Amino acid sequence: MVAFTGNDPRNAVLKDAETVSGVGKVLAKDGINNKLQVGAATDVPIGISAGESSRDADLVFETTGATVSYFPMGGVQMVASQTGITYRTGDLVYLKGVGRVNRTAGSDKLVGVYVGEGVTTAANDELIPVNTTQCATA
Repeated sequence: MVAFTGNDPRNAVLKDAETVSGVGKVLAKDGINNKLQVGAATDVPIGISAGESSRDADLVFETTGATVSYFPMGGVQMVASQTGITYRTGDLVYLKGVGRVNRTAGSDKLVGVYVGEGVTTAANDELIPVNTTQCATA
């Protein structure tokens, strides 16, 4: 299965003390610097992580000047979900904490529309197909 479609990956520096633990995490700007952070519920999504953030020579996540590759929002992307969420084709998908998504709106930012065949996620970070073209921009 292809994880991302229609986008070339970009690279970014993460805000200090931020790490990305895998593919599919929603990323947002940190609001202060030219850096990214793992998306929280009210952050405007900027992209989806293509993998883990950088590690040092001892394979420990870097926490200062760490970098991450990501795919800008747009098109269908595989996005990390919270556990135990039932998705139906056409459901709106919203950003939650630690870069994960689910179906509950509240004041959370829209990431896109679920375009799979229906699933209940069995674990945190299970990847689901989301058309991110309709993501929140403000």
